Amino acid sequence: MSIDAGQPGISWFLQLRAHIDGSLIHLRSDGDAGWALLIRAGALFLEGSTSTMPLALDMEDTASLTDGSWHSLALTATAAGSKIFLDGYQCFSTTGDLSPDGCGPGSELLADPGSGIEIRNLATHEGVLSPADILALSPAPTPLIEFAAARLSDYDVSELSELTAGTIFARYRVRGPGQHGTILAAGGGGTEQLNLSVTAEGIEYKVLGRRGQWRTFTAHGHWDQGHWHDVVVRVGHGAVQIYVDGYLEAHLPGQAFFGAVGSLDEVVIGQDTSGSRLFGEVRNAALFSSVLNDSQIKKLSSVTPLDTQCLFDAGFHDSISYRIPSLITLKSGVVVAGADQRETIANDSPNSINFTIRRSFDGGLTWGDLQTVLTYPGHGAKGASVIDSCVVQDRRTGRLVVLIDHFPGGIGQPNAEAGLGVDEKGHYILHDSQGVTYTWNEDGSVTDSDGAPTPYRVSERGDVTVTEDGQESPGGNVFLADGEDPNQTLLTARTCYLQMIYSDDDGETWSAPINLNQDVKEEWMSFCGTSPGTGVQLRSGRLVIPIYYNGDHKRHFSAAVVYSDDGGTTWKRGKSPNDGRLFEGREIDSRTLDTEAAATHEATLIERADGSLLMLMRNQHPSGKVAVAVSTNGGETWGDVSFAQEITEIFCQPNAVPWPSEDCPERVIFANASQMRPYRGRGVLRLSEDGGRTWIASRTFNPAHYVYQCMTILPDGTLGLLWEREMQGLYFSRIPRAWIEAAKI
Repeated sequence: MSIDAGQPGISWFLQLRAHIDGSLIHLRSDGDAGWALLIRAGALFLEGSTSTMPLALDMEDTASLTDGSWHSLALTATAAGSKIFLDGYQCFSTTGDLSPDGCGPGSELLADPGSGIEIRNLATHEGVLSPADILALSPAPTPLIEFAAARLSDYDVSELSELTAGTIFARYRVRGPGQHGTILAAGGGGTEQLNLSVTAEGIEYKVLGRRGQWRTFTAHGHWDQGHWHDVVVRVGHGAVQIYVDGYLEAHLPGQAFFGAVGSLDEVVIGQDTSGSRLFGEVRNAALFSSVLNDSQIKKLSSVTPLDTQCLFDAGFHDSISYRIPSLITLKSGVVVAGADQRETIANDSPNSINFTIRRSFDGGLTWGDLQTVLTYPGHGAKGASVIDSCVVQDRRTGRLVVLIDHFPGGIGQPNAEAGLGVDEKGHYILHDSQGVTYTWNEDGSVTDSDGAPTPYRVSERGDVTVTEDGQESPGGNVFLADGEDPNQTLLTARTCYLQMIYSDDDGETWSAPINLNQDVKEEWMSFCGTSPGTGVQLRSGRLVIPIYYNGDHKRHFSAAVVYSDDGGTTWKRGKSPNDGRLFEGREIDSRTLDTEAAATHEATLIERADGSLLMLMRNQHPSGKVAVAVSTNGGETWGDVSFAQEITEIFCQPNAVPWPSEDCPERVIFANASQMRPYRGRGVLRLSEDGGRTWIASRTFNPAHYVYQCMTILPDGTLGLLWEREMQGLYFSRIPRAWIEAAKI
């Protein structure tokens, strides 16, 4: 078994069986550091601390560990972070170093099973086991019944008669397109009541309900080309899930299994109960009395593991939360990952939020420590903030440009006031408690509305100094929440500011923030901010960043772009697709928009081979599909809004990136959270080979918690994906082209 001896660290492997929540293992040290791995609410939970950070990792996606079945568990730990594997596949990771070196002298791992929990085969491995090593150590789940003939014995049938939950596995092929039929069927009293088939629509699983109506569950797709496919039907926890070749293809509410078949007396494979056979063959099949998890299903199909590293998570640099990923590969090959650092509470603005980055110099294999790029005064819910970074590089000059939203203390999107908050030069307009306005000049001086000097000076950080009769006194900070500082004198306008920062050395050093409101925001907008993730540089050299904003009705938003033709020196805002749009028989515009059904929110951009610009938009239209618009003039105006019928929309940020090759110059990858479960989740990557005009294949990347994401093409041609679980952290995964190409089969 290979261990990367060049990478220091440690690995642990064990098997567990649990019927109840409780403790599993813990690591004690001579000092205050140490951690415990528990089962809490049926899922893994890591708590304690390393020498550098606290740990409170709720691994919610590992739920149902108290099912009484044996599971394998592995941990790898290095100074770069630690990874947790369940049943052979990585389920979570953390920036914390869980190794003895990371927790201090005297550290020792001990098994600590609680009542109702068994642990066996606990082993320590010096060095880091590879994902392949861990998969090899992890046994496949044990079936209740395997099919050795076309029909189960009466005894085996009786074993199934009371199962209301469980899993069906079958490996099948048909003889070619258009040839379909039944994979598995069951009946009782001479009536077929359960059927699993491959059809022209995809994979269909149906069960005859008590009221004589068929309950039908379908995974739409084409798995009839003559290839071997694994199909898994997972029934439990209120849903039917259909997997093909180890990946989730459908998650459908409802629960129906063999226990729903009245007087069950027949289970057949490769045919229905009348004897009509599949136009192909079933090579092997098995039935499980347990509801297999995602890892166990992947193990059945020998899915190659993907490697994921946590880049930002709760406790990292003493922060409670990180959200909102941005990611870019620079012309130099440096990869820059950005995140909101939410210091004390996990909420959006109003909150104390900083913009932070980590950089990789080897294509995302290893990462430098956190850099705080942009921060404003204040803490907690009253702190000033920056939020929602969007990145683009001018590849002519190498300049890395970030647009980001800034809010003063106590202000966020819901309570921001309308207005620009700056003068025509981008200088902040300040006001005192009586509403008298002033201008904060570049040299730190403050002038009144007539341009006359005042006794105020403001530092770059926003601290006010008042000079009267030759004496200086503190005057608060202009960015803080109103009333937060007893010395308060002047404040910025309580609105949203679109700002730009830039780096000319691959993210090592950064400019001060530059206000853009004077060029791109209107007085009637209270919010005008980025669509986080990535912008694009067009072949013309134009930089284009997606934004969205509100109008007279603050709760309704419209997507648009801002663009620069001089490398970010000046910016303009284009029209929104909602300006002049015909919607439900009337013409609407972005200022007076009064219906959420026509609203468009965060968006992502792709330049096509013909020079047109594609925008894919978050929305709440009743269609439940991602909104689409196309511009032929670089984002200045847009055509009609339509909806991508292949892409489900659950009101969550999208991201897309071109991934061209010589044989497919318009290959595009799109990613979003595609299903409410009821939380936002099921991250799906989709493939287009015609610039986003059609979407020909998709693959579920993470079937459970998954919210925002950002993608980039790494120097070696691999896809880099930085994604979030919303509450736990941001994770970086490297995805080979073959992973998505396989979804076309």
